[in-house]
Amino acid sequence: MTGHPSQLKPIGYYLKHLDALINREFHEVLSARDLTRRHWQVLHNLATDGPHDAATLTAKLRPFWSEGAVTLEAVTTDLEARGWIAYDAPSGTFAATAEGNRAHAEVEALVRATRGRLMTGLTDDKYLGTVTVLARMCENLEASPTAH
Repeated sequence: MTGHPSQLKPIGYYLKHLDALINREFHEVLSARDLTRRHWQVLHNLATDGPHDAATLTAKLRPFWSEGAVTLEAVTTDLEARGWIAYDAPSGTFAATAEGNRAHAEVEALVRATRGRLMTGLTDDKYLGTVTVLARMCENLEASPTAH
């Protein structure tokens, strides 16, 4: 990577390019288990945060699910068929099963390895600084109306 600012591309380029690269990496890792990133996100939320209803899962995952993405219903149906999650009708919640928790641990190791490659050469402080800057940029644009 070049160090001179005049040789860098605009932030939008890097945001879109990085998003595409992250999606590609996770697709390669997860497709070997016949999973999508959306399957991982649902399983991970249920395995780490406990039972959720569909509305809560939808709200938590909305930022990651673009138009035309696989639906939550399709993902939960598939994960139920694998025996990895179960739906509890009285409470209206989905929860990871014992088999789902085992699968989660296996897939989490693959996800962590992918994230490790993403973070190569970066310190925790640099990551935190980058995320802080991006969060502030989001806040700036969310807080002010678009100027015409």
